[in-house]
Amino acid sequence: MDRNDSALGYILSGCIFYVFGLKWCYEYAKYWHSHRDLDHEREPTKLVRASRNCQKLLRRHPLEGTLKLLATAMGLASTLTGNLPNSVETAPSPKVVHATIYLFFALSGLVDVLTFYFPHVVSDGLAKMALAQAFFIEGFLFLWTSQSNNSAIVLARIVWTSSFAVVLELVWPEMKLLRAASTLLHGSWLAHMVRTRVECNFATLVECNLESLKIETLALSFSWHFAASFIVTLCVVAVTRSCAPKLRPDDPPEIPIYDYCHDVDQRV
Repeated sequence: MDRNDSALGYILSGCIFYVFGLKWCYEYAKYWHSHRDLDHEREPTKLVRASRNCQKLLRRHPLEGTLKLLATAMGLASTLTGNLPNSVETAPSPKVVHATIYLFFALSGLVDVLTFYFPHVVSDGLAKMALAQAFFIEGFLFLWTSQSNNSAIVLARIVWTSSFAVVLELVWPEMKLLRAASTLLHGSWLAHMVRTRVECNFATLVECNLESLKIETLALSFSWHFAASFIVTLCVVAVTRSCAPKLRPDDPPEIPIYDYCHDVDQRV
């Protein structure tokens, strides 16, 4: 029972990060066109009208900030009510570590909400810095408290990649694609590899020796997770862009051509 409860918490956290990765892939690939062939040629269908109404409704509310606050509330509740030990003799309590991580992401969600309602006071750059800070703290705590856990060390470096990508977005908005891909990798690795380590922690010493992952197996698993995150990113971006209506360019303006030869004849 304890093993299943702990593993479920990591799987839930991984799924939450994976959803955010898919959302950011979609946002990167989405283009808002001011002129669309569909608008000029025929009346929009019911599906198109429903899609536009949903988009207008979502743009009226801080969707990302709300999702972050709800996700962190769920994660914090599962951490506090879970079976993680309350105190450890030589290290901080896992509950305190996980709760700290969730609180930093809750702060990021709060900044997103403030940016949505008060954009002139709380800029988008502050929202990105809050998200980068949350990713950095997550990686720092996982690395600091899991010195002997190779999968957690890999997770910390993945999270730091996401943090670095968010910081680069302040200069290069294209880096949102890197943030999306690394978050997909973050979610899948957290749900799969860390879950395996947690189950091993609840097992006996003999079971741990039999089930523990070797470095070669860990590297191979990471390679497959990396490839899967890239394929998912490629599919989401490609499908989103292929479904977007194509722009119909306007006719170029007519440029008058001056007849130099005729002008010379008139002068002669």
